[in-house]
Amino acid sequence: MISTIVTLGCYQSTGGPSRSIRAFQRALGARVIAWVDAREVQTEELVFDQPTVVRSAAMPVLRTVLYPRQQDLFPAEELMATSNLVSCHLFWRWHIPWLAAMARKYGFPFWLAPHGGLDPYVLSQSKAVKALFANAVARPFLKHVSALVCSTQGEFDKARSFAPHARRCVTPWPLEPQDFRTQDATARAAVRQQLGIPEDSLCLLFLGRLHPMKRPLETISALAQSQASRAHLIMVGNPYGITTTQCEVHARRMGVDDRVHVIGPAFGSTKWEYMDACDAYVSLSHRENFNFSAAEAMASGLPVILSPGNDLTFELASRNCGWMLPTIDAAEEAIEAAASLPADQLAEKGARARQWAVESLQFETFQKRISSFAEMVTTGLRPS
Repeated sequence: MISTIVTLGCYQSTGGPSRSIRAFQRALGARVIAWVDAREVQTEELVFDQPTVVRSAAMPVLRTVLYPRQQDLFPAEELMATSNLVSCHLFWRWHIPWLAAMARKYGFPFWLAPHGGLDPYVLSQSKAVKALFANAVARPFLKHVSALVCSTQGEFDKARSFAPHARRCVTPWPLEPQDFRTQDATARAAVRQQLGIPEDSLCLLFLGRLHPMKRPLETISALAQSQASRAHLIMVGNPYGITTTQCEVHARRMGVDDRVHVIGPAFGSTKWEYMDACDAYVSLSHRENFNFSAAEAMASGLPVILSPGNDLTFELASRNCGWMLPTIDAAEEAIEAAASLPADQLAEKGARARQWAVESLQFETFQKRISSFAEMVTTGLRPS
């Protein structure tokens, strides 16, 4: 089987989509066509092995939707002509209508992994532009898509109405082997000492971009408004719409600047050190179709506090590995509950979180599922 991935440009700073789409490339042994903003690709390296790059046109209005430079489409079409299956990732850019046209021309099946792109929250942003794009160019794509590939049942339930005829594949995105790690007590003590966090205080981890969608300021407010007066919050992530200074100012305004530690971006072993210093992970995000940060935290043995916008809550509801919030307003109560829980009981929740990660998030498991589904799509078989 000759598989090709069509996706937007993915870089280390892109976060979760870069990791998951790279996993698809490995699992399928696929070639990659990456549609990129001509300016972005000059400043950061793509994460893929030997991608065929389609650059956007230079005009700003065309660059916004990644309308391509025509000369870049010739090598991309050569790959389409020899593909048995195309795995399409992300939405709302010009790779969508182009792929639909290529599928009509060469007759290959294709699926869509939307990575949350069909979530109601995403649809509520720039509504007029998205409606115009959908009506003008996306409907033929959705009409002929063979399957939807989603990381959680929650994501699929929200996306299925766009292609009710499509087959379903729900499989969590995999972690790397090094993500299944044992927490380092030495690193924990060193970071806590550096930041002035007492050993017997609950420490929460916010790990992700500082973006309004992820509610970093609301997370600070939830800590401040809870009755957990000794709890701390470590915030690790690169500014993306909200700056570290804004977080620090908000913490000062809420009277918790001594208990909120805004770190900025951290990667690799440095990121793990901050994870080791914490007792639980928190995400109050509007929308997370998978949430790699939560998955990494669970693989390291941390219980989780997750908003309803985290689609992982569907998978974790019965696992007793943290607090799956019914509404965002329940965050303060969950922080209080975590702070009042004896250390051994909090660790038990973390152990159950780790067990779920070990069972569900190994690359070999993902590769088996996605390869089997690819065979079904290309041969026309139905799941047994």
